[in-house]
This record gives sequence, structure tokens and C-alpha cells, in this order.
Amino acid sequence: MRFHVATTNFRAAVLLAALTFGCSEASPDGIYQNGFPTEATFFPLGVWLQSPARAPKYKEMGINVFIGLWEGPTEAQLAALAKYDMFAVAEQNDIGLRSVNRHVIKAWMQQDEPDNAQPIGLGLYGRCIPAIQVVDRSRTMKLKDPTRPVMINFGQGIANEYWKGRGPCNGDMKYYDVAIEDADILAFDIYPVGSRTPEVKGKLEYVARGVTSLAQRATPRQTIWNAIETIALDPNTSVTPAQVRSEVWMSLIHGSRGIVYFVTEFAPTFREDGIFRHPDVVQQVTKTNQLIKALAPIINSPNVSGRLTVSSQVPIATMVKEYEGSMYIFAVAMRNESTSALFRVSQVGGGHAEVLDEQRNVTVSGGGFNDSFAGYGVHLYRIPIDRQG
Repeated sequence: MRFHVATTNFRAAVLLAALTFGCSEASPDGIYQNGFPTEATFFPLGVWLQSPARAPKYKEMGINVFIGLWEGPTEAQLAALAKYDMFAVAEQNDIGLRSVNRHVIKAWMQQDEPDNAQPIGLGLYGRCIPAIQVVDRSRTMKLKDPTRPVMINFGQGIANEYWKGRGPCNGDMKYYDVAIEDADILAFDIYPVGSRTPEVKGKLEYVARGVTSLAQRATPRQTIWNAIETIALDPNTSVTPAQVRSEVWMSLIHGSRGIVYFVTEFAPTFREDGIFRHPDVVQQVTKTNQLIKALAPIINSPNVSGRLTVSSQVPIATMVKEYEGSMYIFAVAMRNESTSALFRVSQVGGGHAEVLDEQRNVTVSGGGFNDSFAGYGVHLYRIPIDRQG
């Protein structure tokens, strides 16, 4: 009962702050006056903790959001992002609240990975930030500015049950149920290719596990984002373009609605924009972002259920959409094993399904089709709908 009263009082305080700001409080569906664009054609594609001076290079790759501004936001950082029409998710400070360029800030960001063990000095770590304190931080941000959403980026503990980096918080999964209260964008990072956890290393499906774990806890007004590795934190292992593509589509298929690329390299030497040491990965990220942008209205549309079954020896995760007379099936193999899959789809006739981004078709007959998947392979299909079938 006390929690209900506290929540009610908080809502009243946010409304009062909104009136003070001369603006509307966020609607129940999570739309904020100064938040991200609500058009179906928009999809957030971010880059983690990069200098705004590099905005032109990232814009060429299809990036539209800078996540985190080192020791900022500062006036110079916001001015640079405004110059290049780039959005930002930033920590809340007086400059961000009052800057003439504050329009580029589309969400406020909490301290990164509050669920992990926190440094206490002398190279030692204590416990995580208490979940109720995380909630208080979200509420404080909204009291200062109720016109923008609040983002929390959690560590890999939301996906990795073997992770020991949470100190006394290890194993406390109820932490997340509380910590997400009054946040709007729920994000996390896990990097399987570069992981030091033997049970996780190389298993891209842990990306999907984290998205699913957050999605199961989220309310309808909350959005799931996640970070994707483009640089291996293990200097002896490179992230391949195929792995980047798989992780991105695995995320989207399981419900992520914002992609953030981690691009900093620490070995053989530190480079903030280390992705540019790997032109093949830059090319893949650019190509993937272009495809996501083209498909944004479909990705942002409601999921369709009950129309598809898949038979395969390897689990195939799917997302099904209907858009402008076509059915879209986005599919990814959830293991690093090749397999053949049989898709059975209702309300489609014979003919062909276009395999997007692959310049090929597959034959559709009797309401079904077959296709082969490499390990962690991704296929995106577009099939005309037959309402008479």
C-alpha cells in the first residue's frame, strides 16, 4: 500500500513539474513531447560513447543517436550534434536542461550498468546500486524534466546467469523487476564473441536471452534496446560481419526496438572509434542500418501471431508482420549449427517468397517453403498475401 501511495504521489509531482515547464506530461503509452520521433519510419540506431566530432562518419553509416557523452553533455558537444542533425541520450545536468541545443537530447540516461558491482576505490568493488535507488534516480530526472524519457542500460547479468560481476547482487533477478520502475527505455549489453565467461563465449543466443528477459518484465509503455558488439573485447577473437548481422536481427526478432553499437577497441591499442580499423564490419553495419531504415515501418508495426509454424532440427526464431499486402517473416537460427527449415504459412498462395538482402527467391507451394540456414543464419522473407487461400 505504501508503494502505491508513493507511486501516486510521484505521478502528481511529475504532473506539477509538467505544468511548471509549460508542457504536457508523457501520455500513458510512453510518448514524450521532447522524446524521439514517433513516426513509423524512425528507428533508433545508436553508437556508444563517441565524440560528437565524429558524427559525420557515423551518419554515413546510418547512425542517428549518440548514446552517452563523455563528461557531458557540454555546450560544445550539443552544438556539434545539432550541426549534424544527430540525436543524443545523455546524462542529465544543468547544461543539458538549459542549453539552446537541448533539442538534440531525446532521452536522459542513468549511470551505466547500475546492476553491476560498483567501484569503491583502490581497485575494489562493492555491491550494485540498490534497485529502489535506481527507481529514485528515474523519478528525480522526470521531476526535473517530464518531457523526455529515461533510459537505463543494464549489464550482462540480465542475460548471463554465469556472470559474477554483480558482487552480492549475483543471482538476484528480482532486482530488475524493481529497478525498471518509472524508466522508459530498458537497455542492456552483452558481448558473446568477446565474452570471458566460458559458458557464454561465442554463443550469440545470449543476446536474445537478454532482450527476452527485459521484454518479459517491461510494461507496454516501455521500450527495449540493446548494445551490439562490433569489436571483440577479447583481442584474440575478431567479431565477423556475419556475427554482427546475426546479433542485430536476433535482437529485433526478439523485441528490441533500438540498436546501439559498441565500437571502441582496447587492443592492440586503445581507439575510441576502433570500428574503423575493420572496414568489413563498417560495411556490414552500414548495410544493416540501411535495411533497418527501409523496413522500419514494418518492424514498428504489430506482430502477427498464429499464422506461421517452423519445423527444424535447430531452433529458428521468427517475427511475423503484415504490411501493404505482404507478409514479412524475419527468421534467425538460434544455434551455431547449419539446418534446413520448413515454413508453413496461412493465407499465402503459390509462387515465390522474396528473400530480402540476398537477391534470390524461394518457391512457395501448398502454403509452405523450405530454406537452409547456416549457423546463426538470418533470412528475411516477403510473401504476397492471398486472402482467398
